[in-house]
Amino acid sequence: MPAAARVAAFMGAVFAANAINAFMPLWFADAGLSPAAIGQVLGAAALFRVLAGPGWGTVADHIGRRRPVLVVAAMVASGLGLSFVLASGFLPLLLIAAGQGLAASAIGPLADSLALALAGERRLEYGPVRAAGSATFMIATAVAGWLLSRAGSWLVPWLQAAGYGAAAVLGVFLPEASALPAPPRAFAGLRLLRNPAFLLAIGCTALIQGAHAAYYGFAALFWRSQGISDTVIGLLIAEGIIAEILLFTRGGRLVDRLGPAGLTACAAAMSVVRWTVTAFGPPLPVLVVVQILHAATFAMQHLSAMLVLSRFVPAERAATGQALHSALGYGAPSGLMMVLSGWLYARYGGLVFLAMAAVGGSAVLLVAPLARTAVLDASAVRNRAT
Repeated sequence: MPAAARVAAFMGAVFAANAINAFMPLWFADAGLSPAAIGQVLGAAALFRVLAGPGWGTVADHIGRRRPVLVVAAMVASGLGLSFVLASGFLPLLLIAAGQGLAASAIGPLADSLALALAGERRLEYGPVRAAGSATFMIATAVAGWLLSRAGSWLVPWLQAAGYGAAAVLGVFLPEASALPAPPRAFAGLRLLRNPAFLLAIGCTALIQGAHAAYYGFAALFWRSQGISDTVIGLLIAEGIIAEILLFTRGGRLVDRLGPAGLTACAAAMSVVRWTVTAFGPPLPVLVVVQILHAATFAMQHLSAMLVLSRFVPAERAATGQALHSALGYGAPSGLMMVLSGWLYARYGGLVFLAMAAVGGSAVLLVAPLARTAVLDASAVRNRAT
């Protein structure tokens, strides 16, 4: 089987599990947890994802192989998913969620790192492989919602465990990139933070992706308050994912033409447009048009960061770099912005999206430095990073 198909299948299983994760609050509520307790359980999982991710990357770089780390992490995440069924009470559920967050923190960054490394060896194209994950996420969300509406929330941990379990099985067949093991050096991963291009990629991702917090946390509630049905809300979310998939699969020439700085500039500008329009509760036809901008606000910035990491992070530190970017660019900022979004939405409703417009749009200040950094000799930057 081609490398692209094997990596796409693995990503599909992982994204299916991620889709099920969105339904875990329903299961926690039916298990007797209060909203505050649910927030603490989810927060613990998010915290461990941020803290543990770079460690997984360091292990993968040290042994020079991502596959065994991915398989072990997926197996542990699946086993802990099943243990939810046997647990009850706040503390056991908190500990299981934290442990699962620790295990799952390895999977996304290392899978992205592997896909980028294989793309660098011309064994696959990153965009279509990543799009397979997005497509599976959309399909799994729809199927899970249909199943749960008929069977009930008791099914959630079983579906989650099945997703991670499938990833563990498929992980056995993943190809390996040809990167050599990284030489053991104290705090070698943190030395990547001396790499200016890497730091700028983290900053741009933190601002633009962090600005999606209100969307992921409160868009559905805001749209429902406008009288939009749950079915239409689901279609709006699916529309954004489809736009994202189209850019991943058909936007190769555009990505090459714009480069990291151009992609980030577009993502920042469209963040201002998308979240400002969303804030004022536009009519449904306008909202349908605005949702297309998910291809810019999410996918363009993701591809910008992946370009920077593939060009400016040494191959032997690629997994560590991907994990650090995930933790500092996605995990920590998104968690903080989610807390801020909850506070703002409770007080100002949909105007929370104006704050998201300001945060995402501020990334435009980093575009010029990113453009200047992009013309540096990549080998010189890599030498400084290691």
